[in-house]
Amino acid sequence: MRILPFSVAILVTAAPCLRAQVTVPMSQYDYGRTGANLNEWILSPSTVDSNRFGKIFSRSVDDSVYALPLIVPNLDISGQCRNVLFVATMGNTVYAFDADDPARVEPYWSKNLGTPAPGDSWIGPVHHGILGTPFIDVPTGTIYVVTMTRKEKDSNLWVHALDIYNGNPKYNSPQLLAFPFAGAETLTNVKGGLQRAGLLVVNDVLYIAFGNIVPDPKDQHWSQEGFVQSFNARDLTQRLGVFQSTPTGRKGGIWQAGRGIAADARGNIFVATAGGSYDGVTNFGSSALKFAPGTLKLVDWFTPKDHEFLFFQNIDLSAGGVTLIPNSPLMFAGGKEGVIFLINRENMGKLEDEKGVPVQRFKATNGCGRKDCAQTLGTAFWARKKDGILYVWDRNDFLNAYDFIDGRFVTTPSAVSIEKRGMNGGPTVSANGSDIASGIVWSATTQSTKSGGLAPGTLRAFRASNIREEIYNSDTNAERDALGHFTKFAPPVVANGKVYVPTQSKAVVVYGALCSNDVSSLVQVQTGRRSGEPNDTYTQSITIKNTSSHAIGAPFYIVVDNLGSGGTLVDAAGVNSCAVPAGSPFIRSTSAPLWLPPHASFTETFRLKLSPKTSAFKIRVLTGSTQP
Repeated sequence: MRILPFSVAILVTAAPCLRAQVTVPMSQYDYGRTGANLNEWILSPSTVDSNRFGKIFSRSVDDSVYALPLIVPNLDISGQCRNVLFVATMGNTVYAFDADDPARVEPYWSKNLGTPAPGDSWIGPVHHGILGTPFIDVPTGTIYVVTMTRKEKDSNLWVHALDIYNGNPKYNSPQLLAFPFAGAETLTNVKGGLQRAGLLVVNDVLYIAFGNIVPDPKDQHWSQEGFVQSFNARDLTQRLGVFQSTPTGRKGGIWQAGRGIAADARGNIFVATAGGSYDGVTNFGSSALKFAPGTLKLVDWFTPKDHEFLFFQNIDLSAGGVTLIPNSPLMFAGGKEGVIFLINRENMGKLEDEKGVPVQRFKATNGCGRKDCAQTLGTAFWARKKDGILYVWDRNDFLNAYDFIDGRFVTTPSAVSIEKRGMNGGPTVSANGSDIASGIVWSATTQSTKSGGLAPGTLRAFRASNIREEIYNSDTNAERDALGHFTKFAPPVVANGKVYVPTQSKAVVVYGALCSNDVSSLVQVQTGRRSGEPNDTYTQSITIKNTSSHAIGAPFYIVVDNLGSGGTLVDAAGVNSCAVPAGSPFIRSTSAPLWLPPHASFTETFRLKLSPKTSAFKIRVLTGSTQP
């Protein structure tokens, strides 16, 4: 069995393209659904502020974006190695865009997968197409996605497998999804049904979770049941398992506010169900569930003792999904009530009572309290060497941070933000491993508390070591950085020095460094032989070697300082106006790779015209922005 890593995927291969940087193939970055990218070395509190960081471009699409953007770096696409951004929309279209180049506005490919169903005040607002975040199986070059399509009066869910290089269907795709009630394959018209939780592929098995599936489409309120289905990822005609959350009861949908299905290193599967019937025999509403790989046999679960109250008050456990804590047997789940349950996933306890209790339960945020509301519980977990930090942010409340020490949460917040927003898309963490000085908590927020409709959003960044300190928000320079319309349940995606934010403004907005990063301290510049030409002009070669421990991304700019009066860089692209010190001529390297891995090097040749006053010129190396 393939062992599953819990960190963001760092893929390395020799050819045709080197993959030595962050891949984001699924929602919340990893199989444990931690919501943390711990391989981010470019962005840190020392480099993110309104003077040096902001909106650098956007990618326009055909409809609102609810699914999280996904990133595959160094993909050999259209005859070149590029970092590729995958976007799925509520118009049922999947796009493959350049992830870096602002000028490359057209997608490498796009594929519409059918007429979307009508939206409503909760989902949409215009169309209900691709709602859940797809999964990219990078080794096979496949993106899996579920669409809601409309045909005449029917609304149907379809599962697709597309080639990430060209968008062509694979593996007998698409397949119409059917739902067995009372053992009969009768239901394919699923008006009001949700496929909200992020998809998962493990060991060539595709897992899909569903909510609001009802046996009678005329009754959309009282049933709304949950399903998990598994398929052979190489042949979508083969369904391997089905689990129905409340086959003799009602409700128990699996929506998880968009958080993906989790998996441990042995391939066991974890989800959380919404409020619904519970008897511990066939019905498992208001529960965190563990399934065996492939077959979806239920092997363990945890259900709060007040599950019936949670059910009837609609303050369900699925509103926060499930997160597996790395390097431990622990997981946590939480819902609209604002309570976090820390659970031993090797012995989940089943129904909570005096003998079966969670490892820990505590009130992490105000949440809905003990009343109904359209609430989620956004969380992100930063696992460090011997401890961790849990970040929690829900509707109309403050962002809270809780320390995790010796396998337990400290139930008094270590910090509370001063920002109280109407709604937020949930937090996400970026950091360079356990380096506390590198950590940032990101979120998109809005002042509105309405679940439906359009409202302006704001991208915010907080110092992870002290979330009372907001280091950036996109409203400070709104003319330059405005986000657009907010998308609920959609945290920002951070990868390779950029922040990708889905919106309802028919775009994914991309933020990053406004100036190139000076990486001169991370490389070794070896000056080669200089050959003379007429008129005091010389051809100079230099070799740039990466002496750091991580890959450095293009574009690479060679800046030549101290040329003195009369000295020039022949064929210069301009003078640097952004990186300090400014005013020196530069060229953009044409020989550098897309990513320069540790210990690798490239050679660049340029021409200089020197003057008698030129003593010793200096080389600086800048990367990562179109503005040097």
